[in-house]
Amino acid sequence: MPVRLTRLIVATVALASGLSAAPPAGAHIQIQPTEVAPKDAALFTLLVPGESGTGTTKVELKVPPGVYPFSYEETPGWKRKLVKKPNGMVDRVVWTGHAVPDGLVRFTFLAGTPEKPGTIKWAAIQTYAGGQEARWIGEPDSENPAPFTEVSNAALPQNAGGESAPGGESAAPEVTASDEGTDWPLTAAALLGFFFGLSSLAILLVNRKNSARS
Repeated sequence: MPVRLTRLIVATVALASGLSAAPPAGAHIQIQPTEVAPKDAALFTLLVPGESGTGTTKVELKVPPGVYPFSYEETPGWKRKLVKKPNGMVDRVVWTGHAVPDGLVRFTFLAGTPEKPGTIKWAAIQTYAGGQEARWIGEPDSENPAPFTEVSNAALPQNAGGESAPGGESAAPEVTASDEGTDWPLTAAALLGFFFGLSSLAILLVNRKNSARS
């Protein structure tokens, strides 16, 4: 067999083997939704598919600036740990557990969104049972892209869990006089009492005047 033909066969086999071993396109960590309104309390879902034959055992999510997580849904078989900054704000969320090699894990949480439009970058690290790490921290066109969420004024507010306040707290709505409405029964009773008082005063004055004449 000619040498060139042999080399071509070997290269073709190697390329085919590399393609078969490569993870499926788009099988990386994602965040939903991909668009949120500013100054909103939004429901986020972190999707973690398996890309290793040993399965996922840990997921670490870096909380982006301006995002304030405040409530978390429990995921069966997984434990959650919050790593906080010196000021008490959440810096990272770490989930530990075990997912089968071809499994999909969802982590859902509520968070306050940034006050101004822009792009949120969610850096995440996925650890497998064998100790390997997939660092999802790159740009969208990289091999390990981080999930991104756009903060846009065109997005409809979710108001999930209440309106967002700085620090991820839920803000109570202000109550105004127009919100409270008018208590008509109480108003009618007050008017009736007022007119009854005037009538009584008028009768008293008439009686005194008649007495003075007599």
